[in-house]
Amino acid sequence: MNRKVKHHRDEAGMALVVVMSFVTLLGSIAIGLQFVTGSHLKMTRINTDSEKAFYVAEAGVEQAAQYVAQGSNVPAAFVGLFGDGAYVATVISGASITDSWHTVGGQININPNNSAQHEFTVTMADGSTITRDTLTQDYPGFTGNPVMVHVKPKGNQNGLLVDGVTYELSNSDAYDIVSDYMSACIYNDNVNTNNGKAMGKWWISVAAAEANIAVNGMGSGSGNIGQSRIQYSILSVGTVRGRSKVVMRETLRQKTWAEYAMWMNANNGIYFIAGEKFYGKVHSNDPLGFSGNPEFFDTCTSSANSYVGSIAQCIFHNGFTRNAAEQTLQTVDFARLKSKATLTLEGLTYLTFNGTNLLITNSRQGWTLQAVSCTAPQVIYVKTSATGSSATKPGDCNLGGTLNGRVTVVCERDAYITNHIVYASDSKTNMLSDDALGIITKRDIAVTTAAPSNLKIYAHMMATGQYDASSTTDGSFGVVNYSVNNPRGMLMVHGGIIQDDRGAVGTFDSGTGQTTHGFYKNYTYDVRFKIDPPPEYPPLGDQLVFGTWRER
Repeated sequence: MNRKVKHHRDEAGMALVVVMSFVTLLGSIAIGLQFVTGSHLKMTRINTDSEKAFYVAEAGVEQAAQYVAQGSNVPAAFVGLFGDGAYVATVISGASITDSWHTVGGQININPNNSAQHEFTVTMADGSTITRDTLTQDYPGFTGNPVMVHVKPKGNQNGLLVDGVTYELSNSDAYDIVSDYMSACIYNDNVNTNNGKAMGKWWISVAAAEANIAVNGMGSGSGNIGQSRIQYSILSVGTVRGRSKVVMRETLRQKTWAEYAMWMNANNGIYFIAGEKFYGKVHSNDPLGFSGNPEFFDTCTSSANSYVGSIAQCIFHNGFTRNAAEQTLQTVDFARLKSKATLTLEGLTYLTFNGTNLLITNSRQGWTLQAVSCTAPQVIYVKTSATGSSATKPGDCNLGGTLNGRVTVVCERDAYITNHIVYASDSKTNMLSDDALGIITKRDIAVTTAAPSNLKIYAHMMATGQYDASSTTDGSFGVVNYSVNNPRGMLMVHGGIIQDDRGAVGTFDSGTGQTTHGFYKNYTYDVRFKIDPPPEYPPLGDQLVFGTWRER
């Protein structure tokens, strides 16, 4: 009996050992599963946060792009919250030197005032800045980790190394260095030991890894781009719970009015006729008129729901759209154009393009065929004078000649074409031509009776009609006395025409299609202007073109 009891107890003990071992095994498995599950959850959270950080960085890009679209001042930095994270976005003007990241190091001598000629801004991750105005005699200097340095050097310098190679800096160019891994020191090389006053030159010393460099200006520094070709780059860092993503948008640019081969607010019943070809965008807020077989290679749009004439024989390679959104030339900002002028003149002005020189006659300046170089992009602004005779007071200009350079002429009243205007390098046949002319007026652009027959005009022209708000006929491109005398042959315009109130250049016989007075048209669009317009050309609303995209 006792043996049986002992035997049962032994069996119970063994069962307990087996159960405890099994429980211990299950516990170990549970701990292992918990560890594996925890690791997977952690990895999932890391991946999720990294993905969220990417979208946060993209939100920063969108914020900076909207800032550019509004025409606000650049460079600039933004800090913001989006979802579970935060972004720091920086926008700079200029195109990257290359499409890769660089190591950058060296010292740059800067100037002690924040003039337009000597720019300086250092931007921190929180959006705060140091400018030239900060660099007073009492400023102790700075050592820290900015995300962007914007600098226009004092004089031409070679104190900067990019990827270990000397990078020459031009005092005509502004440079932007952008990096998440940058250290900078701002110091003065002569500080008075008695009172601590900064008495010498200001310098910035920079060391950066994975840096992007952009350059914008009119000089001859490495990687230089012209004033007329301003593009923007945006770098945005998105962070969610310590996980970061970096997104770069390069070669971002605003669309300009040079996108159009022809644009008019009021079409005035003028027809596109047989044989005419249009290679750029055409738009009218009014009904368009058609006769014969004009050909449109880009979009043809009208804000009206009807048209005049017949489209039976018209050739629309990209369609003919009606009820398109209306636009207005009132957005053209003449105050901005004036602020961008490299030369401002008053009263009646004569401009003759003579290769790389612009010959100017202006009585108020006392100039007769005064030579101004066009080797760098120019914005010539002709304003109306408050005093003087009726002959010298108007902000009018007369134009003609051969241009070797890039110029935009802005007139506060009228511009008159008195002779052929052509480029030294013909952009109709040479797409590498860098010659460009823009003509922008507050009132009209007119071909005079003195202009030769078979006239050539190489230019993109804008007659905005802003001179007199009460006028319903201002803002035209047309020909003086277009409806009288014998036909004057072909009017060849290579560039584009923007006008508030469409003007006439000639008349034709609707039966034969032959020109009866004035000129017949041969208009071609300068396709270079879609991406490379004349200097400081007015932006087209808030429309942007996004360039290359990179994630780091």
